[in-house]
Amino acid sequence: MRVGLVCNPMAGGGKAAAVAVRVQSRLTSEGIDVTLLETSAPREAADMTQELAHDVDTVVAVGGDGTVNEVVNGLAGTDIPLGILPAGTVNVLALELSIPFDMNRACNVIMAGHTLPLDLGIANGRRFALMLGAGIDAMTVQKLDPLAKRRFGRLAFVSTGVLSRIRYPQPDFEVNIDGRSFPATFAVVGNSRFYGGRFGVTTEADPTDGFLDVLVYHGQNLAADALFWMGVPLELHLGHPGVTYVRGAKVTLSPLDAGDTVWFQTDGELAGALPAIAIIEKSALQVLVPDVPLEREKGDA
Repeated sequence: MRVGLVCNPMAGGGKAAAVAVRVQSRLTSEGIDVTLLETSAPREAADMTQELAHDVDTVVAVGGDGTVNEVVNGLAGTDIPLGILPAGTVNVLALELSIPFDMNRACNVIMAGHTLPLDLGIANGRRFALMLGAGIDAMTVQKLDPLAKRRFGRLAFVSTGVLSRIRYPQPDFEVNIDGRSFPATFAVVGNSRFYGGRFGVTTEADPTDGFLDVLVYHGQNLAADALFWMGVPLELHLGHPGVTYVRGAKVTLSPLDAGDTVWFQTDGELAGALPAIAIIEKSALQVLVPDVPLEREKGDA
C-alpha cells in the first residue's frame, strides 16, 4: 500500500506538522510506503495531490477542512480515495463522517480501506465537500485575521462575524433553486449537516443522496439576525420567520444590485464574490471511513 500525506503545517495552530510526522511513523511501522508533503502556500495542496495521485493508492489530508477541500479538488477526476487525519482549527467533514480524532484510530481507518462514495458540490468550477455559504459567513472569512485564527480558533470566527455584522451592510441577493427564486441576506448550500462544528445549519443534508440542501435566510435587522444565530445550536433557526429550507440540484446565487459585493465561501475558505452557480456531483469521490459507524467525536474546533 502506498499512501501520500498532504499536510498544511500551519493548521490547528501549528500542530498539524507534528501530527503528520506521527502518522507517517505509524503507517511506516505497518509496512506502508508513505510520502509526506507539506504545503507552504495557499492552493498548493491541490497541486501536490494531483502529483501524488500518479504514484499512490490513497491520499490523506492532514489538517483542517481547508486542507481537505484542496485535496478533494486535487483528486477530482481520479479514482484515488481520500483519507482524512483531523488536525485543523475546524474538522467538520471528519465529524460528518464519524472519522476519529484520535491519531491511531484514524490511522486504523486508513489502513482498513473501507470507503464511502461521497457527493461533491461544484461552485463556479471548484468542488466542495461541506457547503457553500454566501453573506455574513463569507464576509467573516474575508475579514478574518489569520493570526487571530491560529491563536483563538473558533472564537476568532465568532468575534469577527459579530463585528462584521455590526460594521458592514448586508446586501440582499437572490437564490434560485431549480427555478424557484428567494430573496436572501445569508444562504448556505449544504452537502453536509454540520457547519462550523457540531451544530448544523442544513440539518437534513446527506452527502450521499445526490441533492443539495439550501437554507435561505432573509434578515430584516440586527435583532432578527441575533435570533437566527442563537437558534442554530438547538436547530431552532429552522422555525425562524426569515428562513426557507429547500432541497435541489442546481442553485444560482446572484446579487440584486450589480454594484453590491456579496462574498461566498466553500468549505470555510473564501471563494470569491457572487454570482455563483452550485451543482451536485453524485458519488464523485471515495472517502475512507470507519466500516462500523462511530459515535461522533469531539473535534478540536
